Amino acid sequence: MPKKSKEQTPEPEKAESSGALEFPSGLPGFEEHKQFVLESRAELRPFLWLRSLEDPDVALPVISCLLLKSPVFSHLGNKHLDLLDNPSQDEILPYYILRIEPEDGSITVNTKAPVVISTKTLQGYQLILDREDLRVDVPLVDLVPSTGDV
Repeated sequence: MPKKSKEQTPEPEKAESSGALEFPSGLPGFEEHKQFVLESRAELRPFLWLRSLEDPDVALPVISCLLLKSPVFSHLGNKHLDLLDNPSQDEILPYYILRIEPEDGSITVNTKAPVVISTKTLQGYQLILDREDLRVDVPLVDLVPSTGDV
């Protein structure tokens, strides 16, 4: 009887990580976590993980605000920029935290509390924007630009 060959399953690509990012205030609900990295995997792009260095089990899915229909920069005021040592707009990496619904896989975006990181200081904060037009549960599909938006 011929020997059955084992089917080779490709191993997932190793995650690429940013350098350590400092969150002086932690994140709401994770205040004790001050050091994070952004992790990326080719098979999951454009999604990234904001992973705690203190506890690798704490990882939040995020997406760059720059990829979505989102005027995040227009919502940032001087008090927000002061936290980041007043970087220019091109020195800010803005991200939204995502929620993935386990039952159906739908994804919602928290536009009310973006995570902003200064490339100048490598510090980040999750800002809570006090605006009624922003929500914590916007369907991701509603923020994806259409081909006419590009």
